[in-house]
Parts: sequence; structure tokens; C-alpha cells
Amino acid sequence: MASSCLRRTQRLASVLFALLVVLLATCPALTKSYEVKRVDIDATVAADGSLGVVERHTYSFDGSFNGVLWDIPRGTYEGRSVDTSVVSVAVLMDGKQVALAQAPSNPTPTTDFSGTYSLTEDDDCLHLRIFWPASDQTVTYQVAYEMPNLATRWVDVGELYWQYVPADAGSGVEWHNVTATVHLPVPQDEQVLAGYNVRAWGHGPLDATVDITDDGALFFAPGVGAAEFLEARVVFPAAWLSQTRATDAVRLQGILDEEEQWVKDANAKRLHARLVVYGIPAFMALFGLVTMLINYIYKLYCKSRGPKPQFADKYYRDVPTNDHPAVLGMLYKGGKVKSEDFTATLMRLTDQGRIGVDAVWNESEGKRGKKERKREWRLSKCNAGGAKAADNPSVGSKKIDDAAFSFLFDVVGDKHKHVIDESLLGPSGEPYVLTSFFDETAKRWPKAYEGGYDKWSDAVRSAYYERKFVASDEHGLFPGVLALADFFLGVVLCIAGALAGSPEKLLIASFLLCFFVAGIYCIFVDDSTPTVVYSQEAVDIKAKMEALKRWLEDFTRLEEAIPGDVVLWNRLLEMATVLGVADKVIDQLRVHAPQVLASPAFSAGQWYASGAERDLAAPAALVARSVELGCRESSSQLSHEVSSSDTASSRDSSSSGSGGGFSGGGGGGFSGGGRGGAF
Repeated sequence: MASSCLRRTQRLASVLFALLVVLLATCPALTKSYEVKRVDIDATVAADGSLGVVERHTYSFDGSFNGVLWDIPRGTYEGRSVDTSVVSVAVLMDGKQVALAQAPSNPTPTTDFSGTYSLTEDDDCLHLRIFWPASDQTVTYQVAYEMPNLATRWVDVGELYWQYVPADAGSGVEWHNVTATVHLPVPQDEQVLAGYNVRAWGHGPLDATVDITDDGALFFAPGVGAAEFLEARVVFPAAWLSQTRATDAVRLQGILDEEEQWVKDANAKRLHARLVVYGIPAFMALFGLVTMLINYIYKLYCKSRGPKPQFADKYYRDVPTNDHPAVLGMLYKGGKVKSEDFTATLMRLTDQGRIGVDAVWNESEGKRGKKERKREWRLSKCNAGGAKAADNPSVGSKKIDDAAFSFLFDVVGDKHKHVIDESLLGPSGEPYVLTSFFDETAKRWPKAYEGGYDKWSDAVRSAYYERKFVASDEHGLFPGVLALADFFLGVVLCIAGALAGSPEKLLIASFLLCFFVAGIYCIFVDDSTPTVVYSQEAVDIKAKMEALKRWLEDFTRLEEAIPGDVVLWNRLLEMATVLGVADKVIDQLRVHAPQVLASPAFSAGQWYASGAERDLAAPAALVARSVELGCRESSSQLSHEVSSSDTASSRDSSSSGSGGGFSGGGGGGFSGGGRGGAF
């Protein structure tokens, strides 16, 4: 019995442990992080074949770290022992170099390792730990080391084949702006001749480059992913390694043949990228112009069958209907929901007394633990008893308002309830949202942010379609027909060109332009978007909104009395926000009708900075900008991303070794260990 209980206890402990492991693995990463912003490597080849290296790594820390890890290769290469030794370790702070001493070999529990370094040895690398605490700052670490017997003296040529940045997928961090300078032991009476007595190749991402310098070669890579490497291969006269014992093998032709194949592969990728980046857009533009013209004529034909507006006045001085301003905004913008429509919705909630907006002082924790106090706009939930229902509620208005209210407090506010300042709560404990919460929610909780905003925009679309503003949808088939015709034209031209003996490259380019552009156009062109024919009511409402926009822009220049009804101005400012002229309206009211702005009943005016808060950006502008933030998927840093555009514009690799872009081959250079990181 006791044994059975023990087994059950062990199984339960195993299950709980497994659950704990899963939870820890799925927990969001701590905000603590670091970035390797710059790497500078200066390497000097000596006449005895040794390589003296000085590396500087610039780390940018977000959070507190104790120091960095550094792996330096050692071992055997081409049958020779490369017994790497560290010469010095230093930290560069504010332009000053601080030399570090090696940590004691027999530390006590109270030993302070700060400002020291330690070394441990493996067969293939030296593990260096630099103890230099850093918090929310940028630090440059410098290590000097020597690798004997690294350069090879063949019968016909000297060679340095060195992987100066190894692949280390486990580090998970991309390095940026990596520069490596190789200095050769050039005799005083000789000089470097690129592609003749000195040749250099680089292996790694295709946007990296290599150049021949006066005394060697310069390698530069904008970035290198954790699972990628950077490798230098430099050949030069064997006599320059005058103090190195020569091997009995001939090597140069084998190197040239090997590099030529890698260069062909790399340049083929560049050519493909150029065909995609430059060829397709050029033909797409030509084909698109023709298609655009046909579509334009077709749309004019479709629209000519629709109703004409019966309203023809230049100005309109009221809100056209009692529809929700977001629905009217969607109609005005041709069926699209924009961020200013959400702002107008919040203004409407302010007018109803459901939310309030005011400027407050907020204290938050900034970098390095310091408290920061700044002025922000607060959107607060008002006491439900003080809220008023909308006059003459229109189709879907309540759902739209409720969805915006829920997004504001159940999404944005809920995600920040851990930082709520009780002193900023309402008199009955009503919650609030600061405008800065929007950006933070979109960045840290993109799915929740997108989901809440989509519920509001879906409510707007539902009300829009329920109003039956669209009478019919006309679909244009011409783009697909033209693209299909272009495809067949490409096939015919390809066959005809082959029979006529046209140049192969030109033939391939022509076929790619016709075939791929036609296919892409058929799939992605907006030929499925209907040409909308609006109802008579929708056409008249749009005409009135255009007239209202003109009046809102010109009302102070007209010889007529400016309305003094604050209730009307609340609705007009909501429409001005939707129509994109709210700032202009506020400026005119400030000069010609200040009594409207000063009225406590002018709730919509609170959304635009005025008076004492003019130095603080208007909440309307802040919210409109913030709601446009979408979900941003974090990309893996295991591979440095080289876009098609960057690949297409990168320099071709040179099989002769006279400089140019990197090739994607290699991997045979001396290397070992990993890259290290921060701890």
C-alpha cells in the first residue's frame, strides 16, 4: 500500500514538473535583452603565418547584465596546431580604454569579479567571460589575441582561410555592422595589385562586400544571423610568408576553381533577384497603365448607370443624417473604415457622458528605475448614471459605441490595470486609460489589440451594409482577360524567339515579363473589387457631406452668422473629424467663436488641445495615430534577412578575387566554438 502511494506521488510530481517546464517555456520573454550593434575586427598576418587579432564588440543593453561571453577558436588546422592565446582584454567607455585583469584562479565566496575576465579551455575554443556590469547602456568590449600557424604557405601562393564570425544558432542574436580588416605582410619593395598578386573572397550573406586595400582586404556585412557565418579567404604571394615553412602542395588553381563555382551560384541568385525586383515592376508598370485605362473607362461606364445626386448646393450646414459618424465616414471613404472614424466614435461617447477626457500628471518608472512624471491625456469611464442615450438612435449605433467602449476599457485598459494609479481613478473608482496605453498595447499584446479593434470595425461595417447604401456591385473581368492574353503572348514570343535564334537572356527576360507578370496580375490585381453603384440616398448623403466639408472650411469667410448651438457643434466636430478638417474648424472657432470652445457643454472640443494644454498633443491626434498600429510578428534572428531588393542591388562576387560581393559557399575556414553573448 505504501509502495502504491509512493508511485502515485512520484507520478503526480512528474506531471507537475512537466507542466512547470511547459509553462516556463511558453511564458513571454523578459523585457531584458541585448543587441550587438557593431563589430570591428582588425587582423594582421605576420611573416611567420601567425594572425594577430583585435576585436571590438559593441553591445546595447536593455536591462541589467553582469558581462559578456566570448568564444575564441583554437585547435588544429591543415595539420598544424593553432594554440590561440589571449593578449589583453579591455572595455571602452566614453572614449577611454580600461584594461581588465584576469580573475583569480582560487576565488573566495566574497570575491568581486567586476572589472576582470576569466578563461577556460576546450579542444576547439577558449571560453572568455568578461565581468563588467551594464544596465540600459552601450558598452564596447575589446579583446586582443594571437593565433599561430594560421596562414598557409603553399608552393605557389600564401593563403589565409579564416571564419572570423562563426555560426552559433544557440546564441539567437543577429550581429550588425560587422567589419573585418585583414593586413598582409607586404614587403617594402612590393605593393598590392587587386586580382593579380592579392585576391580575396568573402563567404556569407549576399549583401556583404569585400574590397582589396593597400595592404590587404576589407570585409563588411550589414548583418549576420545567428545560424550564419562570415568567412574571409585571402591569397597572396607565398614569399610574403618568408618565415613560414612551405608545404609541398600547389593550391592556387584549386582555390580559383572552387571560388568560381561559389561565385557563379551567388551571382545566379543576384541575377534572379534583379529579374524579380527590376524586371517585374517595369513590365507591371507598362501593363498596368493599359489595364488602368481600360478599367477606368469601364468604371466610368458602370458609374454612368448609377443615380445622380439631387442635392446640388455648394454648402450644407448640418449633419446629413442621424447615422453614426463612423458609418458616414465609411460611406464618404468608399467603404473603408479609418482611424479618424474611431476617434469620432470616442468623441460621441464623450458627448453621451460615457467617457471623459482631461489632462493629468502621470508618474511612471522609466529606464534605470528612475521615476518619470509627464503630462498625459486621460480617458476615464464616467459614472453610468450620468450617461445619456443618443438622440434618435440609428442603425447599429449602439453596437458601434459599445464595441469602442469595450475596446477602450476591456482591452487597452485591462492590459494596463497593473500600472493603474489609484489617485487617477474616478470618484467611485471608475477606471481610466491614458493615450500612451494604446501604443504599448499594440506592441506588447498585438492579438488582443487587433481583436478589440476588429470588433469595433466589424460593427461599423455591419451597420453600413444594413443601411443598404450600395445598390449593386459590378465586377470587371478585363484585368483577368488581359493578363491571360499576355500569358499566351509570352508563350508565343518565347517559341518564336527560339525558332528565330533570339538571344537567350533576352528571350528568358521577355518570357518572365509576360508569364510571371500576367500570372501575378491575375492573382493579386484588385479585379475582384466591385465597381460600386450607390443608392439614390447614398449619393445624396455623399453630396451633402462634400458640401458640409466645404462649409466647415469656409464658414468664417461667409457673410452669415456663425451658429452658437453647442449641441450642434458637438455633432459638427464629430463630422469634421471624419472628414479630416477638425483642426481647421477648431482654429476658426478659436478666433471667431471662442464662446463655443469655452462652453462646458462643448465636449467634442476636449479632443483638441487648447488653452493651457496647447503644448500637449491633442488626444484626437494621438488616438488616431495609435489605432493604426497593427499586429507585428517578431521575426527570428537565426538568419540575417536579406531582402530581394538588397540582394538585387548588392555587388556581384568576383571569381578572380578582385573584390565585390560575398558568395554563399565556403565553410572550410578555420573556426571553432560559438559567438558567446551576454549574461
